[in-house]
Amino acid sequence: MDCDPIPQVWRDDPFPFYAALREDHPVHYVESRDLWVLSRYRDVQAAIKDPQTFVSAAGVVPSGYRPERPTLIVLDPPHHTRMRQAVSRAFTPRRIEALAPRIRELAHRLVCSLPPRGEVDVFDAFTDPLPLYVIAELLGVDPGERRMFKRCGDAIVYSSGSDPETLRKAQAELTEYLEGVFEVRRRQPGTDLISVLLAPSSEEEALSEQDLLGLCFLLLVAGTETTTSALGNALLILDRHREARERLVADPSRIPSAVEEILRFDPPTHGLSRVLSRDVELHGQRIPAGARVHLLFAAANRDPRVFRRPGHFDVDREPNHHLAFGFGIHFCLGASLARMELRIGLEEFLRHAPGYRVHRADVERLRSDTNRGFARIPVTL
Repeated sequence: MDCDPIPQVWRDDPFPFYAALREDHPVHYVESRDLWVLSRYRDVQAAIKDPQTFVSAAGVVPSGYRPERPTLIVLDPPHHTRMRQAVSRAFTPRRIEALAPRIRELAHRLVCSLPPRGEVDVFDAFTDPLPLYVIAELLGVDPGERRMFKRCGDAIVYSSGSDPETLRKAQAELTEYLEGVFEVRRRQPGTDLISVLLAPSSEEEALSEQDLLGLCFLLLVAGTETTTSALGNALLILDRHREARERLVADPSRIPSAVEEILRFDPPTHGLSRVLSRDVELHGQRIPAGARVHLLFAAANRDPRVFRRPGHFDVDREPNHHLAFGFGIHFCLGASLARMELRIGLEEFLRHAPGYRVHRADVERLRSDTNRGFARIPVTL
């Protein structure tokens, strides 16, 4: 069997395929990609918790692409440990919580700009701009550059569909812009995250410019894109499960629980890869050292060994230990921010358009080896 799960990422419903893979081929080799795939929850979780064996430094996507700038998701200890400690100094719960009123203001402004009725592309009008504006606020970069961030981000995140020259130009354009921001912040520091990370603390040195570039790439590109995808997935899921949506409209206090279920049910990142530092035997299969192993989070999140009625969308599911944000040392640094954006974004959107309808046949997804990205989400308000 050489069935390839990667093209399923941009399909409308990849989950029957994932279920067959998980139940019949929990350790699956895709010969055409020279890629091993793990799809059961316990196996994926164990791999994430063992970064010494399942290493990230050779890239975390099936193609093996690795960004030019060092960033957390493609670093291993001890470099990863030092960088994460430095970033945590600026990415504090207090700083994130302080963004809540501003996220509310941005989300409210965007939904108020939507027409009261008729058709609109909510990807362009809501789910795409909100995370970019929030990260721009956090970093202290110009939100007016949203289109440039988006263009460069798509070329990088969806690099499997980009030619090398387009990818190189996108990286160079974003690097040049950020280097200009760094120079301004050195002369005129503010309270934004870039200013904080450029300054040394009493315990440790400031991040190097290369490390800071890598972090800003991660936040501006991967961080915003995944939240954008999660918001888009949320609107599609709640349109398909309208009884659940009606419950959320009637009782918005259920939205935080619904956010967790949305992240489990259809996570924005369906899988990431690692490279083995040693031989591993699993389910009677030997995976050799040096092999690239793809961890299929989306399949693991519907594993019936862990989740009761995993194909059922349940906004009250408890417990809900999904793997959408990873686990262990690579647990998503921006998880609390993403949860806040999803909660506030859904609260504002459902208050404005409780009866929206998605034109599912006209939804356009971007092709990616890992992410459930969108190009268009047409709805009727």
